[in-house]
Amino acid sequence: MITIIGSGKVGGAAALFTALKRLDKEILLLDVVKGLPQGEAMDLNHMLSEHGIDVNIRGSNDYSDMKGSDVVVIVAGSGRKPGMTRMDLLKINAGIVKDVVENIKKFAKDSIIVPVTNPLDPMTHIVYKVSGFKRNRICGMGNMLDLSRFKQFIHEATGHSRDSVQAMVIGEHGENMLPLARFTSVSGIPLSSILPQSKLEEIVKSTREVAAKVIELKDATVHAPGNAIATIVGAILRDE
Repeated sequence: MITIIGSGKVGGAAALFTALKRLDKEILLLDVVKGLPQGEAMDLNHMLSEHGIDVNIRGSNDYSDMKGSDVVVIVAGSGRKPGMTRMDLLKINAGIVKDVVENIKKFAKDSIIVPVTNPLDPMTHIVYKVSGFKRNRICGMGNMLDLSRFKQFIHEATGHSRDSVQAMVIGEHGENMLPLARFTSVSGIPLSSILPQSKLEEIVKSTREVAAKVIELKDATVHAPGNAIATIVGAILRDE
């Protein structure tokens, strides 16, 4: 079973992409808000039914329902608002994440945890310390999301198919992330052979800053984070 704690926009998107990829037969949406995970689960199940996908999504307000979970995704907490940095959420979300992890320890002690709540890297460290789990059982989501943005800018700059882009982003999920242009290729050709240095620097800068732009325009990033979560969960469950 896959459990997603937090049933807002990103949690719902994570459940959507996880179900579409058929990563598990059962997905649990957990939230403290009464009715929210249940309603989200109903809506998603209606969509899955039309697609003929036999994945069952349940909604719950009871942490004990996550017993037996293989992976627990933590999306709970406040999201960024226009003008905020990820670090602005540290004090707000640290207490929420600590409480969530205490419940994971109680009800899903054998799970692998995927923190998503911002600021991602400090929250991942809190999950590691509070859980007491070995570090290979804690996998923050950040760089997978950053990678999707990096690849989009490369696609736009080169005009090549998105499927032909092989890229890498390391470091923190924040303004100091490191998109590695020198380890990036398009159809097997090094990106540095296709684009001038000035354009590479522009792409790196855009990758670092684009999340704030999306939030400014639509108040939240939703689909790319949801997909990134599903990609990581799939890699864990399929040993990829």
